[in-house]
Amino acid sequence: MRSIGLFGGSFNPAHGGHLHVARAGLRQLQLDEIWWLVSPQNPLKPEQPSWESRAETVRNLPLPPNMRVSDIELRYKTQFTIDLLTTLKSRERDARFIFIMGADNLLQLPKWRAWQKIFETVPIAVIARPGSPIRARLGQAARQYSHARIAEDQAHILHEAAAPAWTYLTLPLDKRSSSAIRASR
Repeated sequence: MRSIGLFGGSFNPAHGGHLHVARAGLRQLQLDEIWWLVSPQNPLKPEQPSWESRAETVRNLPLPPNMRVSDIELRYKTQFTIDLLTTLKSRERDARFIFIMGADNLLQLPKWRAWQKIFETVPIAVIARPGSPIRARLGQAARQYSHARIAEDQAHILHEAAAPAWTYLTLPLDKRSSSAIRASR
């Protein structure tokens, strides 16, 4: 079975910090592929620029051959992460998925629709981000699923684990952020 990391976000714009996270996830989780899931419209954020313009910022990064921008959310017409994950698991039976998110998203995960079902549908890899490493590990989602946490030195087995399972990767932090890039324009 292929092991695929699902790296979702608004990517407004995508930048080298995102690529740093994707490369580290690919390496440390020993994945076959990373699919960049550019959100058609994050329900927790204000109106975003067009999907195509944000996807183009990902395509402009030096992506290795085992990373690609996916329009799967547009094709499946899913708005919420749980709907996408459920659809993928039923349609892509030859793949094992890991959902990749930044630590800032782990902290706000309880605001997401059916967030507990997300944890119970696919394994999750959380990547440390500046400003949220400790708070995220003390947040509601991390506490509620503390029993399902896999140690960072065992992250390479995450794609073989049954959900709920998650790990927290403490990479060298990259301080670049989309909001800082937008503010400097």
